[in-house]
Amino acid sequence: MSELKKVDWNQASDLGLIERINTEILHPLGLAMTRNPETGISTYLLVADVQHFEYAAEIESKLKPILSKDEIHRK
Repeated sequence: MSELKKVDWNQASDLGLIERINTEILHPLGLAMTRNPETGISTYLLVADVQHFEYAAEIESKLKPILSKDEIHRK
């Protein structure tokens, strides 16, 4: 078996995966993943004081398109 490749949370963010995890899974549950871009470490989830999270307009305008599985694997 070959050694598995590793992706840190900064790379996951570059691939749009954190946004996808947040938007599709965590935000509807009132949670949001965070990370420190300097270290690439995610130490906790934020818990909303409302039923679900939504990105603020200024953040949403900066989000990258969600990549397909094939696009992610090519990168």
